[in-house]
Amino acid sequence: MRSEIITRWQQLGGDPELSEVSFPTLTPGYALPSCESPRALHFIRNLQPGRNGIELSCDSPYWTQSLAIELHVYDMVVILKEGVIRDRPIHADHLTLVRMDTSSLHQGHFNEPEQVVGMMARRTIRKGTPLTPDMIEPFDIIERGQPLTIKLQRPGISIEMKGKALASGHIGERIRVKNEQSGSTVYAEIVADGLVQVR
Repeated sequence: MRSEIITRWQQLGGDPELSEVSFPTLTPGYALPSCESPRALHFIRNLQPGRNGIELSCDSPYWTQSLAIELHVYDMVVILKEGVIRDRPIHADHLTLVRMDTSSLHQGHFNEPEQVVGMMARRTIRKGTPLTPDMIEPFDIIERGQPLTIKLQRPGISIEMKGKALASGHIGERIRVKNEQSGSTVYAEIVADGLVQVR
């Protein structure tokens, strides 16, 4: 039965080398009723990592049985080897990779430390915690009130003006900035520390 479940998982794009199946509700030594005809396996819903339901049936002699299975999917996961404090940047020496079962990581996970380095912790996170996308956010490189350069980029035109940030933000984010020369307020995209661009 395990091989049938793993084969179905492989058909759905899963890696059989990184997957295992367990039966959390069965007692040790449990055996299915005998079946003289080919036994049928039906998945109650689409197979996914974690808890699933299956139904086994036999035509001769006729019987059906519902079982709970656990599909374990293993991967290399970025975890904290040191705790981090809220609103502090995450550095490479905070992180390590551990092979673990990802079926309970419903919020997602990261496979490479480079995906996390330089991000900011949204809350204080304890040592040993697998990092998920909802725990971190890009680090603000521009603070509200900071002097900056506003770059206006148009076909054939490139102008730079002095300005001031009216909000904090990270690279790729659009914030309100004030043009110190004209006094006008515009939205601009943060492209580097101290530099925003009006497109």
